[in-house]
Formats: sequence, C-alpha cells, structure tokens
Amino acid sequence: MVNDGPPIKFVALWGAFALLMLLGQAQLISHGTNIAMSYQLDQGGEPTLMAALD
Repeated sequence: MVNDGPPIKFVALWGAFALLMLLGQAQLISHGTNIAMSYQLDQGGEPTLMAALD
C-alpha cells in the first residue's frame, strides 16, 4: 500500500505552482490587464492576454 497515488512531493510542487499562477493572475488583473480565456476572445476589441492554463 506504499505506492498508492502520486508522491507527496509531486502533489506539493504542483499545488505550489498552481497557487503561484493564481496569485500571478490576480496580480495582473488588479493592475488592469485584460485576461480572457480562448473562448472569450473578441477579435474587434482591444489587445488581450490569453491565459495558458486552460
């Protein structure tokens, strides 16, 4: 039963990465950057950054 699931270091590393990406996205939004998902793009609008963690 030792090898059940992924190693705890792997889960902790990806959890920290996801948290940092979430905080980075919140920082960008708080500074007024327009961020849209790929299905929300408006071709005629102003320039927009696209989130890459879809």
